[in-house]
Amino acid sequence: MSEKKLKIINSLKKKFLWSLLSGIIFVLSGCGDFVKETDAEACNKAIDERDYDAALSTCTSRKDKATAYMGKAGYDIVNLLKSSSTAPSAYTAPSGVSLGTDDISGASILNILQLSADVISDDTKRTTAITNSKNYLDNASALLHPYLSDNSSPLSADEILLDTFALAFSMQLYQVITYDNATTAASIVPSADGSLNLTCPEVDGADGDEAKAMLKAMDGHLWSTERNSIQCQLMKSAIDSLSSGQAALVNELENWSEGDALPEAISDLVCNPVNNLITYLSKLTDSISKLALSGDNTKAITDAQTSTNTLLKQVGCKE
Repeated sequence: MSEKKLKIINSLKKKFLWSLLSGIIFVLSGCGDFVKETDAEACNKAIDERDYDAALSTCTSRKDKATAYMGKAGYDIVNLLKSSSTAPSAYTAPSGVSLGTDDISGASILNILQLSADVISDDTKRTTAITNSKNYLDNASALLHPYLSDNSSPLSADEILLDTFALAFSMQLYQVITYDNATTAASIVPSADGSLNLTCPEVDGADGDEAKAMLKAMDGHLWSTERNSIQCQLMKSAIDSLSSGQAALVNELENWSEGDALPEAISDLVCNPVNNLITYLSKLTDSISKLALSGDNTKAITDAQTSTNTLLKQVGCKE
């Protein structure tokens, strides 16, 4: 074969190989686009079908993953529609029983998330569901909140709203888990006898049938005397733990009233258990500052903020 023919054949081979390589690159590139499109479709399909576990394994964006966690917590369009016709209302305390006031901020959020006692009547199952929901809400916020003031990867308006709902709802569920216990105390401050034995007496009549019907644990109806019960036990434990000065402290507490700062000797011990609420409230305030909240759709956020702010002030853990 002549040298000229060999050159022509080699040239044709090179052109063929280059064309083949170009075709492979084109196909692989096309496949990459196809995979990305399919993944996005699978993510949207999983969210639309409320298959949030599938969404978490398929979705890649922080917004979609946060949406999936919110869905697992119970916050989605289906539950919002269900809750729209079943808004809770505050109870009126039975005659002659001083249960205090009924804060229904928690009940409103349980209603939205379909975690109320009407939906989940079994106390154990409801407690587990509320705890799980709070954890999923925390997961959603953990994906979003760190970027609230990050200029390199800023949150969109939708992401800020998701973060705000996640924080408000989780904060309120934390309050329900901590305080909504179906026990009461007449005062936050424990009573002391002559030997400095401290007790937290229950409200008179709280063991009656009518009162018990309104004192259901983890139902979102948080009576001020339920809150008193937990805070009184915390204060009792704090005073009992001191090595000295109990008598002077008990005398000081006789003049303490709701809204006052707690005595320094016990403030940390009493307030440490509610520091998570303070952290939630701080983060929520930061998120709300990025939004213009208005209308019924965000009322649960502002109600949760007001509820927690009020509670912290009343128990002496926030100025």
